Amino acid sequence: MKKKQIRARLNELKAQKLVHLKPKTGRTGRYYEGTYRVGSYSDLMFLVTNLIKVSALALEKNEGVSEQEIPDAQYNVLQVLLHALQLIPVEELELLDGISQLIEEVNGGEL
Repeated sequence: MKKKQIRARLNELKAQKLVHLKPKTGRTGRYYEGTYRVGSYSDLMFLVTNLIKVSALALEKNEGVSEQEIPDAQYNVLQVLLHALQLIPVEELELLDGISQLIEEVNGGEL
C-alpha cells in the first residue's frame, strides 16, 4: 500500500472516529477538551445536580441524607450512570481497530 493511500486512510479514520476529545493548548500547556450530549441547558443543570446528589449519597452512605434533600436517589444515580456511558469513547476505540487493521495490511498480515 502506498504512503498516500495509508495517509488518506488514516486521515479518514481520524475524521470519522476522533470525535470526543479535541486537542487544545492553553496557558498551562496542551490538554484535551471533551464533549458529551445534553438536550438543553436544563438537562445540563440536572446532570450537575445529579452529580452533586450522588456524591452526597456516596459520602453519607445514605445516613443523614433526608428523602426531602434527595427525593429520588435511584433516579439520580441512574442519570449519572447514563451520562458516564457517554464519556466512553466508542468511536476512538473503533479508530484503534481500524489502525490495527491498517498496520496488519502494511506488514503483510504480520503484527
